[in-house]
Amino acid sequence: MIDRFEDILQGLGQEFDLPLHTDKHHACAIRVKAGLIVQLEKDPAQERLLIASQVVEVPPGKFRENVLKEALKANGLPDPRVGVFAYIAKINQLVLFQYYPFDILTPQRLAGLLGPFIQTAEKWREAIEAGSASPPIDSIRGFLR
Repeated sequence: MIDRFEDILQGLGQEFDLPLHTDKHHACAIRVKAGLIVQLEKDPAQERLLIASQVVEVPPGKFRENVLKEALKANGLPDPRVGVFAYIAKINQLVLFQYYPFDILTPQRLAGLLGPFIQTAEKWREAIEAGSASPPIDSIRGFLR
């Protein structure tokens, strides 16, 4: 019997014309481009889908503080947002993630949600790699809505 996650993955694979399947950790990692990997996995209760991506490594220091302040500001913007920022100190990574209930997802809808999620992660990665603490605020609002 195929669970909701496997069903969504199969349909998403058809949408993207890619063979998608889960790994030994019951997750699916999709390499989008140049270092950006989007991971999909179901929550333990099997009610929600987690979409997550490591955005960029942020080195220690004042710059990291500024990046994290800007990420918190982005997290405080009104809904709808395509994701929430978090920081994983062990690996110095800014992360973007979002949960969606399986009840509202179809492969087509998930494909539509992934576009803005990927664009947001890429905008932040590009800005941080260029030395800015975040993308321009208008760009943030555009992607987080």
